[in-house]
Amino acid sequence: MSNITFPGAFNGAIICRSDPMNGIKVKIGPLTGAQIGGVLTITLQGYGDPGGSVPIPGTQTSLNHFITQNDVDNGLEKTIGDWLANIKPIQNGSARVDYTINGGGGNNALVAVRLLNSIGQSCDEV
Repeated sequence: MSNITFPGAFNGAIICRSDPMNGIKVKIGPLTGAQIGGVLTITLQGYGDPGGSVPIPGTQTSLNHFITQNDVDNGLEKTIGDWLANIKPIQNGSARVDYTINGGGGNNALVAVRLLNSIGQSCDEV
């Protein structure tokens, strides 16, 4: 299983400087041993708490990607999530990203999400 990292995170958190209004950047891999042409499914779920135990309804989204040789050798970077539907509702919580290959085993990672400033404004409100 390959690691999942968040290239846009600052000090381990997705914040307004991470540009979440265009989605959350995710890096997976390298995908050593994965089948070329296999289907990699990436899923994002928002949570209302930092520990990832209180799912926020309606924030789940996923995307599919066909695995290439470059993904096997170097990994891949994708941006997932729509600002209004999947990311903004998280406010100050967390997001879990997981992946599967051809519907089978994969991995997951949790990242802190802090989108509200000290007076409760979100990234698109300042």
